[in-house]
Amino acid sequence: MSLTEPAPRSAEEGQQERQRARIRNAAPGAYLRNVVEIAAETGGVSVDRILEGSRVTMAMLETPDLRVSAPDAARIVLRAFQLSSNRGLGYEFGLRAHPAAHGNVGYAAMSCGTLREALDMVARYVHLRQQDMALRFVAEGDEMVMEARDNHNVGPLRDFLHESLMVGFWRMIGFMLGEPQTEAVICYEWPEPDYHAAFRERLPVTRFSQPVTQLRIPAKYLDRRLVMAEPSAVKKAVAQLESEMATSAPSAENLLGRVRAELRPSADGYPDLETVASCLFMSGRTLKRKLEARGTSFQSLLDEVRYRDALRLLENPDLDIQQIATMLGYRDPPSFTRAFKRWSGCSPSELRAKKDS
Repeated sequence: MSLTEPAPRSAEEGQQERQRARIRNAAPGAYLRNVVEIAAETGGVSVDRILEGSRVTMAMLETPDLRVSAPDAARIVLRAFQLSSNRGLGYEFGLRAHPAAHGNVGYAAMSCGTLREALDMVARYVHLRQQDMALRFVAEGDEMVMEARDNHNVGPLRDFLHESLMVGFWRMIGFMLGEPQTEAVICYEWPEPDYHAAFRERLPVTRFSQPVTQLRIPAKYLDRRLVMAEPSAVKKAVAQLESEMATSAPSAENLLGRVRAELRPSADGYPDLETVASCLFMSGRTLKRKLEARGTSFQSLLDEVRYRDALRLLENPDLDIQQIATMLGYRDPPSFTRAFKRWSGCSPSELRAKKDS
């Protein structure tokens, strides 16, 4: 069930809406129900006021499998945030997270044998629940890292989405392990907000002004058996997820977002076409053909991601051009400089000089 069309809006209201928020995927009704209930309970605002201006009612949000159109979903979350006296709605939403709220993705994950298997399951199917942020799971030394990056500009919903996702995953990992206060570190890109102090005792170690949003947990948890492990439940949930994937072919933005999500630098540089295709459960030839059908190529997406990452790294004064070139997979600074000029029309050093002037 889906509310595929937004409520009628005037041209002026439509423009304001685009400026306020830019989420692109329809949201499960369960997510929005939780947001509305939390805002009403902790923020002193009525449910009716939050839902005003949308076609959605609380009775509708109780409907199984309901998905609310992106414009209505953005409008509801924004009103909840703007009207509520509780500025930490993202934290509160995450703290109340439960795997079952994610439907078959959650059921499949919590029924897996180990946490490692559960995270692999989430990585495979998370795009069926949200496409606004790209998630990357990677082992780094004695830690497992879940990294979140925006697939596009989500406007003022960004902090809420990042906070709810990181805290929510931390809580769900604890639920699956039967250990609510799982050791973890959460990293956010922005400075510590005023409302964080009210949540500090309920959250894991949290660091601010970090290069990227991450959840880091000790790798010792990865092979722990989950408290609700049930192989038959996994098979049933996966069958339903595969059916959902088959009946909802990925849109162009969905596929491009999933490719971008895999294009993250490591010690070996960026992954190649075959590696990314394997992560998306297809051959390199198939991925190449699908990208061509969407008017782009793997190399174009790689250049786009490299340019985005270069801009971010250049903002760090502690990194010199040599270091940035290496981190982006270039053999030497001149190669990086030539590519950057092609993307931006100026050299990395010139861009830094402009920002410093």
